Amino acid sequence: MIVSYRWLKELVDLPVSPSELVEILTFLGLEVEETTSFAPLLENVVIGEVVECARVEGSDHLWITRVNVGGETLPIVCGAPNARIGLKAAVMLPGSMTVDGMKVKKAKLRGIESHGMLASERELGLSGDHAGIIEGDATWRVGSAAAEYLNLPDTIYDVEITPNRPDFLSHVGVARDVAAKLKLPWRWPDYRLSEISEPASSFVSVEIKAPEACPRYCARVIRGVKIAPSSFETRLKLTRCGVRPISNIVDATNLLMLEFGQPLHAFDARFVDQREIIVRMAAEGERFVTLDGEEHKLTAQDLLIADASKGIALAGIMGGQNSEIRDDTQDVIIECAYFDPVHVRRTAKLHGMGTESSRRFERGMDPNGVPRVADATAAFMHALGGGDVLRERVDCYPNPIAPRDVAFRPSRAAVVVGIEIPREEIKDTLTRLGCEVREAGEHWQVKCPTWRPDLEREIDLIEEAIRVYGYDKIPMANVSRVPLQGGDDAMSVLRRSVVDVMVSLGFHETLSVSMYAPNERLDPPDMPPGVLLKNPVTDEMPAMQGSLLPHLVRAAAANWQRGDRTLRFFEVARVFHKGKADDPRTWERQTLAALMTGQGHAQNWDQAVKSFDFYDLKAVIEVVAAKLSLDNVEIICYAIDRERVLSGEIRSGSQVIGMWGIWPAGFMSKRDLDGDVGWLELDLGKLSGCRRPDMHYSPLPRFPISWRDIAVVADEELPVGDLLTTIRELGGDFVRMIEPVDLYRGERLGPGKKSVAIRIEFSHPERSLESAEVDGWMKTIVDGLRDRRGAVLR
Repeated sequence: MIVSYRWLKELVDLPVSPSELVEILTFLGLEVEETTSFAPLLENVVIGEVVECARVEGSDHLWITRVNVGGETLPIVCGAPNARIGLKAAVMLPGSMTVDGMKVKKAKLRGIESHGMLASERELGLSGDHAGIIEGDATWRVGSAAAEYLNLPDTIYDVEITPNRPDFLSHVGVARDVAAKLKLPWRWPDYRLSEISEPASSFVSVEIKAPEACPRYCARVIRGVKIAPSSFETRLKLTRCGVRPISNIVDATNLLMLEFGQPLHAFDARFVDQREIIVRMAAEGERFVTLDGEEHKLTAQDLLIADASKGIALAGIMGGQNSEIRDDTQDVIIECAYFDPVHVRRTAKLHGMGTESSRRFERGMDPNGVPRVADATAAFMHALGGGDVLRERVDCYPNPIAPRDVAFRPSRAAVVVGIEIPREEIKDTLTRLGCEVREAGEHWQVKCPTWRPDLEREIDLIEEAIRVYGYDKIPMANVSRVPLQGGDDAMSVLRRSVVDVMVSLGFHETLSVSMYAPNERLDPPDMPPGVLLKNPVTDEMPAMQGSLLPHLVRAAAANWQRGDRTLRFFEVARVFHKGKADDPRTWERQTLAALMTGQGHAQNWDQAVKSFDFYDLKAVIEVVAAKLSLDNVEIICYAIDRERVLSGEIRSGSQVIGMWGIWPAGFMSKRDLDGDVGWLELDLGKLSGCRRPDMHYSPLPRFPISWRDIAVVADEELPVGDLLTTIRELGGDFVRMIEPVDLYRGERLGPGKKSVAIRIEFSHPERSLESAEVDGWMKTIVDGLRDRRGAVLR
C-alpha cells in the first residue's frame, strides 16, 4: 500500500515530520519498506501556454514550439509526445535547475534556438513520472510563478499490510490509527453532494440473485458528464500512489478507492441493457472479456455483474470491455458494493487476476460504509466532470450485516499484557478506533465497527489497547524458566543426527520451500513430478516437491556462477508423491538429499587440486552409514547410460534405503554447472528401521596389533566389497580392520582380471597374539577366498 504524507495531513493535522511518522507507523503495525520524498524545485519556473507546435524537420519525436510565458513568447524544442497547441505547462526558464542537478540554459538543438524547457513532473521533483510534460489546468494563469500551483511537497511511504487489516488499504484507515496514537481528532473527507430531483431508481434497477456472494450492491447515477483529464492535483495524487491517470471519471473511482479503501467501478449507461444491474453467478462456460482485453471462460462459482442480456463486470475484480467509460460517455452508473471475500478470492485465483480491487475485497471491505463512499464518489465525479447527480441511491441490502458485540474485561488486559493500562486509556483508544464502549463495572460490551473484521474476541481488543498505548511501554523483565515435559519423537532425533553428520563432513545445509516450479533447463533429469496443486499460492510454484535435488542443483548453480568451486550442500525435508491408481491420497516422506561438485577439497598450498570423483561420494555414504549405525550397507551401481550418467541404489540388508548417482560435467553444463555432480537421497523413514538398536564403543587396544598384507587376483566383475565381506566372515572375532590398499590391472594378470592388495589387522583384547595364530587365520582366509570367490594369491 502506498501512503502519502500530504494526503494524511488532509485528514489529520499531523504535528510530526515525515521521518517521525515512519516510527509511528511501525509501532502501529505498518512495516515501512521504503520512503520517497518529493521536494519541487520551482525557482525560475513559470506557467506558459503553447501557441505554436510543429515537427522538427528530419525528426520523428522532436517538436519546435513557441510558448507564451506572459510578456514574451519563447522558442522551445521539446521531445514530449503530448506537446500540442493550447497546452498549459510548467516552463523552466534559463537558470533554473532540474531535480537531477542539470542547469537549464539557452541552447541550439539541430540548429534551432531553444530558450528553456517544458518540464515533466520528474524534472521538477513532483513525482517519478517523465512520460510527458506537465499538463496544467485551464485555470492556471499564463506568466504566473509555477510555485502558485505546483508547490506540493510530499513523502510517499511504501508499507506492508498484514492480511487481517483491510482498513489499512486506505488513507482513511491509516489516518484513523495515526490520530488514535497521537490522540488527535481526524476528519472524514468532505465531499459536498448536490442532487437533482429525479430519483436514480427511475434510471437504473438493481437485483441481487446471489446474496451469499454479494450481500450489498449500491448504484448511483450521474447524467450529462463531460469526459476530460482530471485536475493536475488529482492526477499528481494518483501518480505518486502508483496509479496511471486515465480520465476524470475513471480517476475518481481510483482516487476514492485509495482514500476510503472501497473499490469502485463506473459503467457507461449506454451499454447497460435495459439499464438493469443483475448480480448473479455465471453460467458454466460463459465467456467474458475484461477491460484488459482478455477473454475468460467462467465457471458456475464465479460472481458476475450483468445486465438484461450479458455480463458487464467480473464482480470485485475487473470491469468488462463492453461497458467501459469512453471519450463520448455522458451517463454513468457508479457501482459501490460489498462482495464476499471467499468468492472474490476463488475467482481471482482461478483466473489469475490479482487486481487492486480483488486485493481489497479478498481481505474484507466495510459493508456498512458503502453509502458514504457511493455519495462521495458521485460528488467528486460531479466536481470533475459536471453533469447532474440523480437523487438517492439504488441500494440493495437484503440481509444487513450488524456490527459484532464483544465482551471485554479491562482487568484481563493487565494479566495478558503484564502492565496496568488505565481504564480510561483503554476506553479512549477503542472509541478513537471506531468502537462503541458500554461500561458495566468489570464487564464491558464493545461494539466493533464493520470496517474491522479482525476484531472478533476479547484478546483482539486487548491487542488494540496495547498497540496504540505503546509496546515500548512494556518494561523489560526476566522470564522464569518453565521445565518442559516429554521428549522428542524418534524422527526428530534422527533428523538432528543426520544434520550433525552432514555438517561434520563439510556440507552446508540449505532451506527451501516445499513448493516449486519444474524447469527442464535447470532441473536434473528423471525427477519425480511431485504433486500438482489445484489452488497454488502463486503461479510460480504450482507443485509440491517430489525431490529435494532440483533445489540443491539450483543453489549449486547460483554459487558456481559466483566463483565457488567447492560445493557441498544438503537438505533434510519432506517430499511428496501421489499414491497408486486405487489410492488417490498424497504421501509424504522425510528425506535427506545431498549434492557435491567441484574440487574434492578446498585449495591448499601443499596439496594439488583434485576434482570430485566417485570415491568422494562413496566415502560420504559410508561415513553416514557408520555414524547412523546402519547394518550391512551396500552401494549398488547400475550400468552407465549413453550420456555417462552413473546411478545406483543404497541398501541396508535387503532394504533399499536410498539412491545415489553422478551427473557428468558435459551433462550438467546445460544447467550452469561445469563439473561432475554427485548426489544421494536417503529415505529417513526406511533408514530408521535399519539402524542397530544399541550402539557400543570398544576401548583402544591394550596389546600390540598384528597385521598382514595380501594381494589376490580376482575376476574384474567381482566387487571388492565381496572380498572384504568374505575375509571378515573367515577371520573370526579377532579381525580388527580390513582395508583395501591397492588396485592393479595389467597384461601379466590376463584378460578380465585385477589384483587387489588388502591389509588385515588382528587384535586380542587380553593378550598379545602369536605369529602362528595369525598365520593360521591367514591360511583360512586365503583358502576361503580361493574356494568361495575364485581369488588366488598373486
